[in-house]
Amino acid sequence: MAATDLDTFCFQIPKVELHAHLNGSLSPATMKELVERKKDTKPELSQFKIPESLDSIDDFFPLFRFIYQLTDDEESVKVATRSVINEFAQDNVQYLELRTTPRACEETGMTKNSYIEAVTSVIQEPREDIIVKLIVSIDRRNTLEEAQEAVDLALAFRSKGVVGIDLCGDVKKGSFESLKPAFDRAKEHEFPVTLHFCEVIENLAEAPEMLAFRPQRLGHASILDESCRKIVYESHIPIEICMTSNIICRTANSFKEHHIKELIDADHPFVLCVRK
Repeated sequence: MAATDLDTFCFQIPKVELHAHLNGSLSPATMKELVERKKDTKPELSQFKIPESLDSIDDFFPLFRFIYQLTDDEESVKVATRSVINEFAQDNVQYLELRTTPRACEETGMTKNSYIEAVTSVIQEPREDIIVKLIVSIDRRNTLEEAQEAVDLALAFRSKGVVGIDLCGDVKKGSFESLKPAFDRAKEHEFPVTLHFCEVIENLAEAPEMLAFRPQRLGHASILDESCRKIVYESHIPIEICMTSNIICRTANSFKEHHIKELIDADHPFVLCVRK
């Protein structure tokens, strides 16, 4: 198949996207629009340059200090959410699960509640081309109190499109163990849970406890030792595969060496995801 034919085929087929971080899915065009909204109060934002490449996953997370300044008020959050949904719909994604960590900004008066309210108000806007739901994320750097607050918000907005809970954030910070009571409570309320899992070798130490929790899905699972692999495969836990993200963040050396090949060989369930 010619490359152009493959591109057309990939564009035309109906798709689902299950691993889309809201603030990590902003396109350059959307970021430019948000910078324009902020240029009078934060002119320095227009000087920021997104690096063309990263040396490691550690370089990825500081980018959010810039992105979060673009979405630090409710109206900007709505603009960002609507733009991300529109772009996925243009790619013929027909079912989309966005995910985001509740955020507050004292400077603008935005609260975590008003942040989630802004996101859910947009995903509930009537449209016929795409179905959109929300996963509320708990950041690894959160305190247990903050994690419980995220669960509270998921419960409060459940009727407005919240369908699950996520563990995300800097893979070398915090621990699942310290936040587990919040995830236990989410499970008690029958929220499906997806966990960012084993993106770097340092995460292997907490992998047994995360797998014992029995999440419904795993994100990335880039590095598995034999013990983890056995449990994941025997439990048939679906894995959210983000190949482009893995290459950009250097958790995979190349597409040819990507761990998706192991999943295919093992006939293990996975879903291909487009964006970080």
